[in-house]
Amino acid sequence: MTFDVIDQYNSFVENNFIKSNQSQLDVLKQMNITWNTNKKTNLFSVNKQKDGIYLYGKVGTGKTFLLNLFYQNSKVGKKIHFNNLMIEIHAQVQNSSNKDDAIENFIKDIGKKFKLLFIDEMHIFNIVDALIIKKIFFFLSKYKIFLIISSNFHPDELYKNGLQRNDFLPFIDLINKNFSVINININIDYRRETLNQSKTYFTPINQETQDEFKKLFNRFVDQSHLTTVKVNSNSREIVFDKCSSNILMTDFSNLCEKNFSHLDYINIAKTFNLIFLNNVPELNDQKKDSCRRFISLIDMLYENNCSIVIIASKPISSLNTIESLKEEFARTASRLYEMTIVQPTK
Repeated sequence: MTFDVIDQYNSFVENNFIKSNQSQLDVLKQMNITWNTNKKTNLFSVNKQKDGIYLYGKVGTGKTFLLNLFYQNSKVGKKIHFNNLMIEIHAQVQNSSNKDDAIENFIKDIGKKFKLLFIDEMHIFNIVDALIIKKIFFFLSKYKIFLIISSNFHPDELYKNGLQRNDFLPFIDLINKNFSVINININIDYRRETLNQSKTYFTPINQETQDEFKKLFNRFVDQSHLTTVKVNSNSREIVFDKCSSNILMTDFSNLCEKNFSHLDYINIAKTFNLIFLNNVPELNDQKKDSCRRFISLIDMLYENNCSIVIIASKPISSLNTIESLKEEFARTASRLYEMTIVQPTK
């Protein structure tokens, strides 16, 4: 008997790496059936061949984990974050006089090496991606590259209210018609559960706390598949280069010592569900502008129900020493306690 992805999932449960969840098991079984049917389908088969699997569901339900599990068990194929795929394709298009040929040649080269492509965290937020994505998927189908995709959005919800969305609708039809669309219907946020059982405010900043901070980050991300995310805000792009699955690792200086506005923090909070914030210094009189930005950042993360993990030079109670911002920071401190103190498990 061969060891398959279900056996691997069960072995993780037996070794207490994860808790068993029937919805996750059902999703893995559906993925297995679709992939195995694809491998067996030929011209004389009565089964309709699918171009791939589109797995969607809420944040923190284990989509990326299941994708990684299937990827590791299949021992074939290539895994890529959707952002990285689009960055590579745009680079090819930019350097070519014929965009269609450039896209086709790029996909053709992938097809020579891989017949299975895992695309993590698919989303469409800008018109440039929206207008070329159907063409990309046409060539992926042409070169018989089977896709396994994860997304936070049902296909019908992709690029919702986007510019020229009518031109994007044929792509939604393509996904609904040619892919096995699977909802990982789980109401548990495993990401939030893990945070609730973990220390999420580290102080002071030393080797021990840095190691703990990085260890927690590594529980949520695959370091080999970190990606760049561009946040569109007020007609400009804010670029973050250490991201994965709605998670951002960044430094205090990147978020609070640059000229970011309240609107910038709103857009950052809408893009990321979990932020790891490194190297938060003592907020003294020399850091007055940075402190105001930090207050705005925490307000927006709190109001958008985001999570934060912080490593700081001082405890929350003594982080701010700016007398003129004492009252403002009292609210921030209260929110930090609520957002980072370990919650009792039920």
